[in-house]
Amino acid sequence: MRVLARRYPPSLFVWLVVVWFLLWGSVDVSTAVFGVLVAAAVLVLFPLPPITSRFHVRPLRLLRLAAFLVTDIVMSAVQVAWQAMRYGKDTRSGVIAVPVLSDVDHVIALAANVLSLGPGASVIQIDREHRIFYVYVLGVRDDEQVRRVYNAVLVIQVLVVRAFGSAEEAAAVSGLADSAARDEPAEKGVDGP
Repeated sequence: MRVLARRYPPSLFVWLVVVWFLLWGSVDVSTAVFGVLVAAAVLVLFPLPPITSRFHVRPLRLLRLAAFLVTDIVMSAVQVAWQAMRYGKDTRSGVIAVPVLSDVDHVIALAANVLSLGPGASVIQIDREHRIFYVYVLGVRDDEQVRRVYNAVLVIQVLVVRAFGSAEEAAAVSGLADSAARDEPAEKGVDGP
């Protein structure tokens, strides 16, 4: 048990025992004994890799991301409603490939979730090998709208990287947000649409 305590937090062991109780639906001595044995066996036989998190939280940048997100959700809802009223069943959609700006799984997952929160856009696939988000978007009718969505996805990713990424990643993407916000072609190795 000492080996387990040094390698894993006690909360993980307790959680496995609690899950065992929930699976069996009863709390008695035999269930507890077997729950402890099964939890220990799971932790010994299936060891978890060490987690080295490069996950940083910057409160002021997180507030900026939250403000942007609230605005984006409201604007997206208005745009989706307008598309539905104006075009009805003839509303067009498309899939846009946008480069992933981070190499950290936590930041990539957060960016994908933030992108998918608002109506009208959703990350449908993440190509980790080539670092590409495939984003499904409603209301894309021409190249200008594709460019705007592409730049908006870059801006959201930059805000997420600045709020949660490492200092090096935040510095590396700093110029992208400004050029994307001005609808200029992306720089620093990011190809345009």
